[in-house]
Amino acid sequence: MAYCINCGGEIAPDARFCKHCGKALEHGGQPNENTGNTYISQNEEQEQNVTPSLEVEQHNDPQVDQATTGSNGNQNRKKMNKKSKIILFSTAALIILLIGVYAVGNTMTSPKHVLDEFQSAIEEEDAGKLASLLTTDDDDLEITEESVKGMIALYNAKQNEFKVVLNHLEYQADGEVDQFGTYALDFQKDGKKFLLFDDYEITVNPVYFEVATNYKDTEIIVGDEVVATADKDNAQLEIGPFLPGEHTIRAALDTGFFNLEREETAVGDPNFPAYVDLYLDGDMVTFDLGMKGYDELSSIKLFVNGKDTGVDLSKQDQVGPLLIDGSMNVSFEAELPWGTVRTNDQPLTERYVEFNLGNSDEFKQQIQDILVTYNEEFGEVYSTANPDALTTAIPDLKDRIVEEAAYNLDNDIMYDGAFHGMDFYQDSFTLEKSYEGFWELTVDTITYYEEAIYEKGTDAELEQVEDETRYVLAYDQQQETWAVRGIDYAGSMEEDRMERVTVEEPVFHTSDKGKEKE
Repeated sequence: MAYCINCGGEIAPDARFCKHCGKALEHGGQPNENTGNTYISQNEEQEQNVTPSLEVEQHNDPQVDQATTGSNGNQNRKKMNKKSKIILFSTAALIILLIGVYAVGNTMTSPKHVLDEFQSAIEEEDAGKLASLLTTDDDDLEITEESVKGMIALYNAKQNEFKVVLNHLEYQADGEVDQFGTYALDFQKDGKKFLLFDDYEITVNPVYFEVATNYKDTEIIVGDEVVATADKDNAQLEIGPFLPGEHTIRAALDTGFFNLEREETAVGDPNFPAYVDLYLDGDMVTFDLGMKGYDELSSIKLFVNGKDTGVDLSKQDQVGPLLIDGSMNVSFEAELPWGTVRTNDQPLTERYVEFNLGNSDEFKQQIQDILVTYNEEFGEVYSTANPDALTTAIPDLKDRIVEEAAYNLDNDIMYDGAFHGMDFYQDSFTLEKSYEGFWELTVDTITYYEEAIYEKGTDAELEQVEDETRYVLAYDQQQETWAVRGIDYAGSMEEDRMERVTVEEPVFHTSDKGKEKE
């Protein structure tokens, strides 16, 4: 079937004129596939069908035919151009947008961009950015802003190591396979992002540490988290996983009355666990009770830095760990026949301690008062031989003094004297239980007095005396008091450890009752 190239009407194959518009058909009709060029709208076709004679006349007139054809052609071309422009511009804009989005996306996900972001995050110490760039295959490894700070610190402090890691990542980004062991980080392709772009990521290889510590129950702490606890003495523990980088690892032991701590900074290696020595500087200390007879006491409390440890040394004489560098003080408390004694603090400097319950300021003062009284009474009894004048000596010593004084008086040997005071060596107050079963205390002193011993009727000159004397006292459980048991020569004394007691108004004693001190 053929159609008129002028009006689009159907014509016979051998027709010479279009029966619809009268157009001469010199070359015959056109097949159906060319009707796009001779398309006539439905309205125009209806108008042609209504007035065929008019259309024939118009097409017979060249001028009319030309005007009609020109008008219809221009109108069709205007309509086609407007639609085409809209479609063309919309399509072009969409294509440009898609190209731009693709270009940006491709750039943002490119290996170079990822590596540049990683490098800038390290150099700018941007923990948030770095955490967002890293990933791991280990479900137990947490990547947070806090956990990446060790990596930032390491690579900023050790630029050579940072360059090695960057070179390794760039090597992998170029598609090469590195055969030289395991690195802290790897550069990997992980599928597609947004279905279009290759997705690249920096994968972290976790690190572990082997920690050694010497006491059971020691806690191993990283950051603020307890990551392990020693289940025995001299334990070795593997802790991890952690991100590569610098890590501060701390060992802490709470003994109940003081804390021992040690802290080390270590760098992890993904190829093997790094060794960290967290042995605490504590020692087991033995307290000797036997040398002074303290093992017979029912209870001796141990205090460390003023705090009761809850340890009873009568049942447990080895305690630890303790610091023996002098930074830790110990003291002791015990129930004794004359009351509760709490010793002064003393620095701990040895693993073996022979302590002294006589090292108590309150107890020392009690003994000093007794010895001052004894020396004041001695002048009276030695000049009179009156046994009632001496109340601070045990009976045996008092009898000897009275006997000697009486002998002197019977033989006209006179005594003049006055007691002026004493220096007490503070490190010499030693309390122990004697072999006879009573409590005994020794103390070294310098005793100051003036005296003269002469025959009756002769002139005498008082002599100033500084007598280095060791006093031995015993506790009388029946009398519930301390009394002088014996007198001996003092040992060596340190001047800066002496404490003086001065008699403000010394009392002058004389055997010659008719004599007055000038």
